[in-house]
Amino acid sequence: MKKIKITIKDYSWSCGDGCCDEEGKEFSVDGEFVHRSPCEDNGWQAVLKHLGFDAGIVWQDKDGEDICEL
Repeated sequence: MKKIKITIKDYSWSCGDGCCDEEGKEFSVDGEFVHRSPCEDNGWQAVLKHLGFDAGIVWQDKDGEDICEL
């Protein structure tokens, strides 16, 4: 089994005049940048795609019913 290293790093960005800011996560696999986004779920999906998986993320309610999918 091949071992990989997934790195998740917080980032914070502001535009020059201070009217726009964004915070989120940067994802890397074995040191290679994969994704940067305020949405962590999109980051995980990008990591899976980078690794060759066509995966969806499904959220369920407390009863196990699917409520939305990415």
